[in-house]
Amino acid sequence: MINNLYNYGIFYNGKHSTEFGLDILDDKQITYPSKIKTLQTVPHSNTVYDFSQIYGTQNYSERTFTVTFNVIDRSLWSKEAMYIQWTKVLAWLMEPSRKIPLHDDIMNDYYYLAEVQKEPSFDELRHRGKLTVEFQCYPFRIHELQEGNDVWDVFNFELDIAQLVKHEVNGSKMIVLYNLGMSDLAPVIVASSQMTIQLKGNSYKVIAGEGVATGFYLVPGLNEITVIGNGTIEFKFHKEVI
Repeated sequence: MINNLYNYGIFYNGKHSTEFGLDILDDKQITYPSKIKTLQTVPHSNTVYDFSQIYGTQNYSERTFTVTFNVIDRSLWSKEAMYIQWTKVLAWLMEPSRKIPLHDDIMNDYYYLAEVQKEPSFDELRHRGKLTVEFQCYPFRIHELQEGNDVWDVFNFELDIAQLVKHEVNGSKMIVLYNLGMSDLAPVIVASSQMTIQLKGNSYKVIAGEGVATGFYLVPGLNEITVIGNGTIEFKFHKEVI
């Protein structure tokens, strides 16, 4: 029998933590990514040169998401039942061998890409225990919905923007795309025919069908591009925020 005290939890690897009767205790910790800086000092000078963006935008380190679960079987109230419970929980959390989506119930329209890499810790009490799990995560949270979606029920007027990502091109067309996130994005491009994208003096070939254009990225902020060709073109990408 599952009998949670709270509905709040996380969704990971196909299951929600409440399905195991787990309650998240108050000491959840989310770290933030730090900037990866490449600095060079000049001898006999106070000048410091920053080469961090020499190949594009600023890169960030990974982050961690740590939660402590109250592990208890409220139907049996025994140490044996508690051990069975944490055995099932650890199998659920440690099964993935790569980073997969982790949804926090708070702002759950975003997800972390996360994997449990370090060993969890368990503080055993009489009939229950505290299981602390650390997820190693990609630096950014990723929006569940693609940019250009028309799902107004979840539209956030403080963080989102309504924009067109699918266009009809007849010869050439100037298109504006907004990347409201923090990282460069390589959009998946769906084109009905072969086309060319021009951005800041560079040209990128787009093949008919679905794929990415090698070297083409949307930088944070406004991106003004010119598409040359005939047919329809669509840009599929998800916002990434800290």
